[in-house]
Amino acid sequence: MFRSRPFAFVLAVSTALMLLTAGSGYARTSWGLHGGFSSGPDQFIVGPHVNLNAVGEHLYVVPSAEVGFGDHATTVAFNGDLQYRFVVHDSKVHPYAGGGASLYYVSIENGGGSDTNLGVDILGGIFFGEMNGRPMFVDIKAGLTDEVPDWKFQFGFNF
Repeated sequence: MFRSRPFAFVLAVSTALMLLTAGSGYARTSWGLHGGFSSGPDQFIVGPHVNLNAVGEHLYVVPSAEVGFGDHATTVAFNGDLQYRFVVHDSKVHPYAGGGASLYYVSIENGGGSDTNLGVDILGGIFFGEMNGRPMFVDIKAGLTDEVPDWKFQFGFNF
């Protein structure tokens, strides 16, 4: 686990470039908090995210960060996700699918060392347009490389 691959590096750099160019000039950008659980390592995760306005038709860039606690380790992840939100007519509920790259830092407790790597994942979820005045979502991520958790289940909301 936690070995870098050239593909992950290229994807992370591409995602970073999209994040730098996509955010300017959009007035509907919002931010929020998310939390959930991961497996491999088994952890509770929590952190902020930014929901940028669409960069294409139904295409959204959602950068995020999170801290993970548990499984005898502490982790920090910086994620760049790209979501395609499917159109469901006459509904504020939008299923989505996508993927992303993560810069993932892990520190093993009791002097076990630390490591930082890039990884890639795919995701799917449901974005709820407005629930109790706040946009909310639920998603699942599956790690495609050894450098990120095997899966994450997350829920969150935007302000």
